[in-house]
Amino acid sequence: MTGGCRQNYAVSLRCLNCDAVHDLRETTYFCSKCGGLLDVMLDYESIKNRVKIADILRRPKTMWRYAEFLPIDVSRKVSLGETLTPIYKAKKLSEKIGIKNLFFKLDYMFPTGSFKDRGSALMVSRASELRAATLAIDSSGNAATSVAAYAAKAGLECYIFTPSYASLGKIIQAMMNGASVFRVKGTRKDSYDIAREACQKFGWYYCGFQTNPYVTEGMKTIGHEICEQFNNDPPEWVVHPVGTGSGLLGCRKGFSEVAQIGWISKIPRLVCIQPEGCAPIAKAYKKGRNEIRYVRKPKTIAEGLMIGYPLKGKLVLKALRETGGLSETIKDQQIVEAASWIAKIEGLFVEPSSAASVAGTKKMLDEGLIDKNDRVLCMLTGSGLKTVETYSKMVKKPKTIAPSMKALRKNI
Repeated sequence: MTGGCRQNYAVSLRCLNCDAVHDLRETTYFCSKCGGLLDVMLDYESIKNRVKIADILRRPKTMWRYAEFLPIDVSRKVSLGETLTPIYKAKKLSEKIGIKNLFFKLDYMFPTGSFKDRGSALMVSRASELRAATLAIDSSGNAATSVAAYAAKAGLECYIFTPSYASLGKIIQAMMNGASVFRVKGTRKDSYDIAREACQKFGWYYCGFQTNPYVTEGMKTIGHEICEQFNNDPPEWVVHPVGTGSGLLGCRKGFSEVAQIGWISKIPRLVCIQPEGCAPIAKAYKKGRNEIRYVRKPKTIAEGLMIGYPLKGKLVLKALRETGGLSETIKDQQIVEAASWIAKIEGLFVEPSSAASVAGTKKMLDEGLIDKNDRVLCMLTGSGLKTVETYSKMVKKPKTIAPSMKALRKNI
């Protein structure tokens, strides 16, 4: 295989619960036998035999360079220019919190300002292959704005169902992309229920990050990138803020794929961080449970993590246990403090949901769960510009002065 070849190695959809196999040509989100979630299966033996690291490294530095791992015709992809996101070594913050090697993956540096673009780009590309005319999604913000943007690029109609508490900035962003937005009274689950019902009734293609199997196929490029950026020697820990779990599970699949074809010898230990006001997965993990006890009325400053009914919760628990990972809960005040550190010490402005990964890392270091000599990579998933109304309550109003040095001296 040459460096420029792009072949689709997808072979089927497999149920993650009962292992039943489904045809890739089906537009389905759940197993027809047991109702379980589905996963896209690839022919890894062929990938191993035909694809070389050197082939990938010669390609443009975008998520699409991992084409053989992606279950679509990449030559017809729907793209807004998804470049590899930087790895940033947080030297000053490392010293402050007492760790030797703290890294950030700046995964908010995508076209719509969040890591959700990985999943949206792949999922909307698949919807276009299936000749879908209309897309729909339920989301608290970032996934909605992302799907809206890619729908606009693809020329597809888009309906968004978002809880009434979602940030105005994210709603406006989606509407500017031409999406029809409905603010739903109630919880995040209420938004999910009406979106799914509408898709069933009107035949829309459902782009929900909780259940569409192609989301993971885009999100798994996180793992591919990390391996490449660390020269196939990934860090000991990768810390994710978790709402639906799409990022963590995608990352896990990416690592597993690269390990399966022999490019890495170890898979990092994955960490799930959730706010105390909405921590159904973290609490189940910490108490050794296999069942997720859903949160009926989530409450946290990190609105992107307010998923009280995570359908992928059990899969996240499995990923944590299989990688020897951890899960932790944090207070909103710890999130705010971490966001302030990231901005004032490292110069990076991220939304509260992103800062949760750093807050969780600090807590685990303090409790001795992570060794200070380990390499830790925190996922920063969304730009702070997404939630300016949240932060506006936490900073002083700027001073207004007359245009004179006298007025300036008086206020310095």
